[in-house]
Amino acid sequence: MKNRFSLILFLLLSGSLNGQNLFVFEQAGSDTLNHESVRNLYPFTRNIQTAPVIKSDMEWSKWICKKVFQEKFVIIERPGYLITADPLFDAELGRETEAGQNTWVNTRGVQAYGRVLLGKQGEDYDMEGNSSNKATRSFEFYSNYFEAQTRAPRFLDSLSSMSGGMPGQGFILKPDGIWDHGYATGWARFNANKYFTFELGTGKNFLGNGYRSMLLSDNARNYPYFRIDTRIWRFHYTNLWAEFQDNNYHDGLKGAYQKKYGVFHYLSYSVTKRLEVSLFEAIIWQGRDSTHSRGFEFAYLNPVIFLRPVEWSLGSPDNALMGMNLNYRFDQGTSLYGQFLIDEFNVSEMKAGNGFWANKYAGQIGAKTFIPIGNLSNPTDGGIQEKRGIFLQSEFNFARPFTYAHWTSKQNYGHLGQPLAHPLGGNFYESVSFARFHWGRLITEARYSWARFGSNIDGLNYGHDIFLSYDSPASQYGNYIGQGYDNRLTYKTITCSYLLNPSSLLNVFVSLTDRHQVTDDSDSHSLWVTFGVRNSIRNKYFDF
Repeated sequence: MKNRFSLILFLLLSGSLNGQNLFVFEQAGSDTLNHESVRNLYPFTRNIQTAPVIKSDMEWSKWICKKVFQEKFVIIERPGYLITADPLFDAELGRETEAGQNTWVNTRGVQAYGRVLLGKQGEDYDMEGNSSNKATRSFEFYSNYFEAQTRAPRFLDSLSSMSGGMPGQGFILKPDGIWDHGYATGWARFNANKYFTFELGTGKNFLGNGYRSMLLSDNARNYPYFRIDTRIWRFHYTNLWAEFQDNNYHDGLKGAYQKKYGVFHYLSYSVTKRLEVSLFEAIIWQGRDSTHSRGFEFAYLNPVIFLRPVEWSLGSPDNALMGMNLNYRFDQGTSLYGQFLIDEFNVSEMKAGNGFWANKYAGQIGAKTFIPIGNLSNPTDGGIQEKRGIFLQSEFNFARPFTYAHWTSKQNYGHLGQPLAHPLGGNFYESVSFARFHWGRLITEARYSWARFGSNIDGLNYGHDIFLSYDSPASQYGNYIGQGYDNRLTYKTITCSYLLNPSSLLNVFVSLTDRHQVTDDSDSHSLWVTFGVRNSIRNKYFDF
């Protein structure tokens, strides 16, 4: 109880966030043996059916109530396989009061999920995907597609123009100021046995226990990837190969951006049931340089050895990053977590303490807790309706100037104009916090974040924009976080949501957002109110 009180005090003192959806954010394990730092971004695929919530004597009314409030729209379940499908919506209306303009979102989509058992059904593997130590093989697939038009508030227009499209989503801006964008996700997963899982898809990945990740987050747009997860004893080893694009360089044809590639290793070890320690490494390289086309480096296919020696053996100037993640659980609902990443590091320059530009690193420390209210027995709605309590989370993130950047954007830690880790790039520090009151299907959330970062002045590179070359830093020495053109950003949101259908995360909501960015010679303020209905199956980050 003393530990929980200390963490609550830490949360409140850190400040009291926008992006992560309200309903899929917390894994319920009581220990670290499930390796929750390897986040599942699609847990809603497992939530197939839930308990009835509305009764009716009319058959057609029963069917409508079930589909709207209870279960997947399409369910095909037979011995050995399961297929589900849902329509997807995001219809919003809003008003940005400071700019005096209306905003809206018009999104239509569809999602489908399937699972086929490739062995005996019953004790070894049930249709909900729960397996025993004798689990047989299975095959899963998932796909969604959104097509959307958006009239965004003024600050979001600005963010979208800088990155070349709606953050985390699409590209096209029509002449009348409407963003027209599509969004598609798809993957196929082969569960070979209890030890190995193979996944091929187009989507995102997230490593860490926080709201942000300084290692690899779901901030950027979707990308093609191949992933292998190996689970042996207390180890969870993830190998990830991905293809990215750089929208600063065209590859011959108009609209065809030059490709770059990444390989990631993430080894997670549960030291005890309370402590999880994870090691991370990544290499980013360009698909083609000025002399030849490299394409995919097959030397990086080795899933076991460390990447840095391979990078040296190739004699290449690829972008190498290393890091670690820590997570300590005090009890079932409270944990303390952190990350540290090194991009480049010179020990002698670090000891000198002279602010050498190439000492590039980033970090995170945070805490979260769930305080239950009332009796949580007899769960219904897949764990949604009976969940009552208060969820608190707060974290502090920072990145030194020039972290994640490289001598060319074709090898930086980014994809299609957006960072692969934190959306602010480099040269910043930030606090993000929220308090969420959860009473069954009703959720009320208050979020607050503040950040300070230094952007460029008079064409000099101070290390905030990771898509600029670090070859010409504004200064070789004396660099510090926040240098350059001083930006102070606060972002506050209050959201009230009611979950209509736990199976598809369909909910109605109303939200009030206040964004305030101040510099030495400007003051930008946006007050935005919006309401609507949507399926909250993806995270959208606009709080930067």
